Amino acid sequence: MISYPQALRTIVDAIRPLAPQTGTVLEPGHGASAATVTSALDVPDFDNSAMDGFAVLAEDTAHATPTDPVVLPVTGTVAAGDPPGARAVAGQAIEIMTGAPMPTGCDAVIPVEKVSVRRTDDGRPETISIHTPAGPGMNLRRAGEDFRRGESLLDSPRILDPHVLMALAAGGIDELPVRRRAGVAVISTGAELAASGKPSGTGKIRDVNRPYLKAAVPRFNGRLLHDATVTDRLDDIVQALSAVPADCQLIVTTGGVSAGRYDAVPEAVRQLGGTILFHKVAIRPGKPVLFASLPNDRWLFGLPGNPIAVAVGLRFFVAPALRRFQNLGAEQTIPAITSTEIRKRPDLRFFGKAVATAGTDARITVSLLPGQESFRTRPLLDANCWAIVPEGDDHVGPGQHITIAPLYPDGLLQPPGL
Repeated sequence: MISYPQALRTIVDAIRPLAPQTGTVLEPGHGASAATVTSALDVPDFDNSAMDGFAVLAEDTAHATPTDPVVLPVTGTVAAGDPPGARAVAGQAIEIMTGAPMPTGCDAVIPVEKVSVRRTDDGRPETISIHTPAGPGMNLRRAGEDFRRGESLLDSPRILDPHVLMALAAGGIDELPVRRRAGVAVISTGAELAASGKPSGTGKIRDVNRPYLKAAVPRFNGRLLHDATVTDRLDDIVQALSAVPADCQLIVTTGGVSAGRYDAVPEAVRQLGGTILFHKVAIRPGKPVLFASLPNDRWLFGLPGNPIAVAVGLRFFVAPALRRFQNLGAEQTIPAITSTEIRKRPDLRFFGKAVATAGTDARITVSLLPGQESFRTRPLLDANCWAIVPEGDDHVGPGQHITIAPLYPDGLLQPPGL
């Protein structure tokens, strides 16, 4: 049995990041950036208006008052999408729309609702009356105000979430090197598993791990490409592992890794020519977790069958592996203060179902939920995080500092149910 930090180091040392490929900003779900990205444009690319209104020279409005407005003739109109080049001289205004290029000779935009407009019979603005002075730069977006051509946008590998793609598209990026999300296969093992229905009185139990993993793997930035449920017979497990598609870099099995007579996953790994890199980690729940290499540069996590052990295994073992495939660094945990007492074995790291809240002092308080047994899924409906107590401590009292991890790496600590 090894410690959790040793297990993480084994995973990171064993898995090599996937080779970069070319991705586009219009293609969702690439994964992560694989190179430094710099802006191809000044953003904005030209001075433009932040409002619908009238472009003026601020100096012309300096003496405007509510009782003695400045009146300027309107000599043209500039719309969004028009090429730059409109020109005004002192004492003139130009009608302008949001996003339109600023006319030469103007340095401010007065919103249309802040002026009185006199219009021609066909509705065109003829003159405007300005009641308050405009300051230079008012309602003006300067070229390069967001970022400059050549400015670094991504310095290190970054998951290409929608908001990241938005900034890249704004910077003129159409294509970039990416590491795609690893392909994942999920296999539930156990003769006792029923995929559906109400197996009461049959000796069967519902297979809760397969639907959980199918839904959760994409949240951890993996591509679910294959899933199956098989018995716990060795031959069936070997056959199921052999049937996993070639584009799955990672296989996650549930059940069959403890010390019972029907726990055949370790032997199946050996029969397929694999190497077990660790089996049993000093954690609770999920101590029997297994990590193995398989031929053709594939990897397998064998998670214990109890559902909470599966959730812990995915969150704290599989998720770091998926990040490693994309050359992403370690995810950071969050400091918190516990409001409940937590007792545990001092030689094990504990991951507990918990709920965290942020107080008015901005400190995060975490409460351990009742029902910590690894078969109990009901507490997950009230949880929004995992409370983490490392090796060496046998208990943590109220008011003491621990760390927590959100249930999913892309989620803030939302109240349960939101």
